Amino acid sequence: MAVPDWAAIRIDFEARTFPQRELCRRYAITAPQLRYRREREGWVGSRVHLVKSSDLIHRMFKILNKQVRLLENAVKDPIDKQVGALSATVKTFEKLVELSAAERNVKPTNKKDMRDLRDKLAKRIDQFKQR
Repeated sequence: MAVPDWAAIRIDFEARTFPQRELCRRYAITAPQLRYRREREGWVGSRVHLVKSSDLIHRMFKILNKQVRLLENAVKDPIDKQVGALSATVKTFEKLVELSAAERNVKPTNKKDMRDLRDKLAKRIDQFKQR
């Protein structure tokens, strides 16, 4: 009995070259064997929607922008919770940028730019606290 070429099967599976039934027939494996290997090794299935890191960064930037606008307009509201949420969003944004840069093997954005953004946000928060 020949051992299936699992590397080739995975490539075809993740590339969605053939339907699963055809994949099993071509490589002489059963559907349960395919499912077992797929689950054990974490293969990316056809129903998974892969999100690009650049899209995530863009979406996080929009969220960050929205939170800053809400903070600017919240004159009478206590801002402690909003500041905490904004801080968490900034940290998440920074981490996404770093991960994206590492994924593409490029230099991440200038840390000075991120510090400037953080300083601007801190100044705005101080201004709101003084109101």
